[in-house]
Amino acid sequence: MKIEELSKSQIVLLTLLVSFVTSIATGIVTVSLMDQAPPAITQSVDRIIERTVERVVPGQAAAVVTTKTVIVKESDLISQAVEKVAPSVVRLYAGTSTESTFLGFGVVINEAGTIIGDVSAIGEMEKMHALRSDGTSSAVSVNIRDPERGIAYLSASSTTPWTPAQFFGEHATLGQTVILLSGKTATRIEDGIVTASTPTDSGISMLDTNIGADRILGGGVLINTDGEIVGMSTPFSRAVSGSAFISANALLERPVKEEGAKIE
Repeated sequence: MKIEELSKSQIVLLTLLVSFVTSIATGIVTVSLMDQAPPAITQSVDRIIERTVERVVPGQAAAVVTTKTVIVKESDLISQAVEKVAPSVVRLYAGTSTESTFLGFGVVINEAGTIIGDVSAIGEMEKMHALRSDGTSSAVSVNIRDPERGIAYLSASSTTPWTPAQFFGEHATLGQTVILLSGKTATRIEDGIVTASTPTDSGISMLDTNIGADRILGGGVLINTDGEIVGMSTPFSRAVSGSAFISANALLERPVKEEGAKIE
């Protein structure tokens, strides 16, 4: 039968059949494409945090509270965290320039310029230079070594005000997002999560992560998405695991002098 010989009702039924088959084919193609989507696309959608912001609007009779939801991407939080902690993290070099031997990272803990670093990375050196994020270099010298935690305390000779880091005062939780600061001459980052949090025989809390050990340099600094120091890589932590870090709580403890008094 030729199409021009079809009745009106037959033409309507034929149109409905074609539309039905087309919709089914479209659905099958759509589902197939979604299954083939790369993980990075779904990850960028999943890793979004919602924040609710409340704002009080004063009125003549009574205050009115307006509420709106702000979508914050985790990538934005990481960028802000790295920018916030940058002035408090230094790179330690044997000389005054980045062309000299890189020793490791250091974290400023007070405005006087006291810096904690990796005792193994520093080695037997007593004097070195700390390069700040603004490009200025300051001479620093070792004040005391704490082999129990693998930390060295350094004092800066510069009188220029230093920016102390903020430390995460709570116990890190499993699955918490963390960022590693790396790079010998330029800042590089590596994000991951806390995979284990266990105390050692000496009572020092240790954080293990899923960050590759080959990405971690001496004194590698671990921060959270708020720009707070969560941990540091030291020989003590690396003896437990190549991807482990000594926790912030242990970093804040003062070493004990030979006469038994803690350093203030």
